[in-house]
Amino acid sequence: MMPNVKAVSDARLEGRFHTAHLRKVPAASVVTVAQWWHDLSGVSGNPLPNYYASTPAAAAVLDDFKGIFHGDDKSPAEMYLTKIGLMTPSSALLGEYKLLDYLMYYPFIDGDDTDTQLMDNTVTLPRYSDVGGRVMAVCQAPTTGGGTFNYTYLNQDGVEHTSPTIGYSTTASNIGNLVTSQPAVALSGYPFLPMAEGDTSVLQINSVQNLSPAGGLICFVIVQDLATLAIREINAAAEMEFISTRPGMPRIYDGAYLNFILNCGGTIASSTLSGYLDFIWSE
Repeated sequence: MMPNVKAVSDARLEGRFHTAHLRKVPAASVVTVAQWWHDLSGVSGNPLPNYYASTPAAAAVLDDFKGIFHGDDKSPAEMYLTKIGLMTPSSALLGEYKLLDYLMYYPFIDGDDTDTQLMDNTVTLPRYSDVGGRVMAVCQAPTTGGGTFNYTYLNQDGVEHTSPTIGYSTTASNIGNLVTSQPAVALSGYPFLPMAEGDTSVLQINSVQNLSPAGGLICFVIVQDLATLAIREINAAAEMEFISTRPGMPRIYDGAYLNFILNCGGTIASSTLSGYLDFIWSE
């Protein structure tokens, strides 16, 4: 049951809370473009960078202790996110942030191969297995730009569908960029991949096919979008407290790997992001 204000207050008074701190420091080699989305899980700092380094085209999960640290498993108690605070001195890091639970990923999909690339789904969704999530495509090796693709997947009802044709960015994409997020690109321009009409989520990806190649290597990641927050000014904290300003609080499940994606204000190389997340859990 979703906690009310009294339950949140009692949790803090009784020590059932945790604050996680983060500090991301993108290296000089991290090249981003204004209005593109970038996956901050791969950026250096705290938490440690994630490289999606596992068997190509095989479903895998991330270690929750290596994401934004929300503590150890609390089951049968339930954990909730109560507050987010973010701040930066860099104008490039101004923009919209999405906090995601990274459920499962498929690494090293070949952007040059026009044959159907089949996914290995020995590993299945560890969380939200009844509802699934959205898919984002993260650059693992730079693309050449241009190209189109589609993917087949099981939808929220377990039925296999094929996505519409999707466009890669027309400009070359660098590591960590979401390769479908360049604005004003036909068949593209969004962080999460479209699905067939009527579908709301994805349980697993079955295959990917490049209809025209874009080069590079791509990681397809199934995620749950938990919260959205915007930093609008440098050196001014952007804060969101769910219990007082939002309807309800995001549930954080055992094993959740948490991190952010960002709609960049410019190139985030050699910049700094700091922040915190507050969590509480039930008795």
